[in-house]
Amino acid sequence: MQLREALHQGLKVLLAGDVPSPDLAAELLLMYVLGRDRAYLYTYPEADLSEAATRRYFELIGERSTGRPTQYITGHQEFWGLDFEVTPDVLIPRPETEHVVEAVLQLADTGSAARSSLSIENRKSTIVNSKMRIVDVGTGSGCIALALASELPGARIFATDISPATLVVARRNAARLGMAHRVEFLAGDLLTPLLEERLGGTFDFVVSNPPYVGIAELDSVQREVREFEPRVAWGGVEDGGAIYRRLFRQALEALKPGGHLVVEIGYTMRDKVLALLADGWTEREARPDLSGIPRVVLARKRP
Repeated sequence: MQLREALHQGLKVLLAGDVPSPDLAAELLLMYVLGRDRAYLYTYPEADLSEAATRRYFELIGERSTGRPTQYITGHQEFWGLDFEVTPDVLIPRPETEHVVEAVLQLADTGSAARSSLSIENRKSTIVNSKMRIVDVGTGSGCIALALASELPGARIFATDISPATLVVARRNAARLGMAHRVEFLAGDLLTPLLEERLGGTFDFVVSNPPYVGIAELDSVQREVREFEPRVAWGGVEDGGAIYRRLFRQALEALKPGGHLVVEIGYTMRDKVLALLADGWTEREARPDLSGIPRVVLARKRP
């Protein structure tokens, strides 16, 4: 069977299964089976597949048709230009979560600029060499923590997660990316491990993409998420705002005066989350993603 025909038949199967973005899934699975990039598929559409490759490809197409995410089939997902291992123990990193990383980097840059009249080049050097402390709460695959570590080599970064199995994957990602020494991973609920270590009042940033989908919203969650991704990582809580209330109380303890909180939110949660940032917080704002949907909430602990 030729590449062109395999892609065409794979696409037909995925369309029949009502799989989202079927063209992309068909391409990614064939690229995975062949160990080739997308350019190869379209440069050599008449290349013949071996029987083994053809069989394997349609096995994977069948798996994807059941709703199993492509990333769990291939075991990989790109985030911030980095290749992350993903397993069913971790939430699959989403492009919109990159807005959390962007917000932290912008705030770090602004803070440096506000404190210094150095040239742009020297200011960037100041940011890179900054000894700031950052904690990523509910780290999952480690994507936020490791993306920040890649951009801020002078920062000391911590990452927490309540799931030991999740932390195994996060640590493997840190090792694969050559940053095992850059991030300290801790098991526990939210910021509790750090507060128990008496690190309260020492952090410049608390960042998080917490599980915020409430029980009443479960039916609105995409099948791939609802049936395959770990619920502890995305929601199923009684009240979608509960996780933020607990996190914000602990963040006030963990942050230095003037430190920043940066969290991802659900698309309907802007007003609810901002309302939780009352006493002790200033400079509250919500920032949209590229589709104009409120995606990230920022706040600063009062100096």
